[in-house]
Amino acid sequence: MFLVRLSKSRLHLASALLLGCALLSAGANAADKLLFRYLDDNGQLVLNDTLPPSAAGRGYEIIRADGTVVKTVSPAIASEAAAEAERLSKEAERRQAWDESLLLRYSDVADIQDAKKRALGDIQVRISILRGNLNYLKTQVEREEFRAAEADRQGMEVSAEQKDAIRTLKWQIGDVEELIEVRRREKAETAARYDRDLQRFATLLNQIGSRR
Repeated sequence: MFLVRLSKSRLHLASALLLGCALLSAGANAADKLLFRYLDDNGQLVLNDTLPPSAAGRGYEIIRADGTVVKTVSPAIASEAAAEAERLSKEAERRQAWDESLLLRYSDVADIQDAKKRALGDIQVRISILRGNLNYLKTQVEREEFRAAEADRQGMEVSAEQKDAIRTLKWQIGDVEELIEVRRREKAETAARYDRDLQRFATLLNQIGSRR
């Protein structure tokens, strides 16, 4: 294992001398050997033929025997900072697009309130229709189950067709109940979205007013 701790000011010169000695002693095959140059846990520059995992996060260089830098790997913190900067940039773009959309669609807060009322009303109409279908299906099940119970009391066997009809109606009831729940969630999400639009639009109006 080859390990040398160096001061930063003498690093390049020492690298060449040490690596030159290593090449002379190791032979011609050592000419292609690559080494790592990095900061250790104490902040000391180190030249080594292996790279500790703890040092990799601080960034390092891969160099040849003559001191030529083959590759520079940025510190992990730099990568994280770049990722965070990109995230913030995308968030700013998204907010700008949202702001422009609000200002194009609405002229005042009342416009958003009216749009919210219409959207929620449309969803409520769909829910009411589904509830009507649900009540009808439940009535059908009750009727079929009553007929089956009457047949049983009279000592008659309930037909397979009648059993299938009851089973199918109950499946349909389950499907409609799921659709109603989907519409309820849609209604809540729609209300929340319009509330966010209202809050943001009011903020934009205040910002515009303060600039005048």
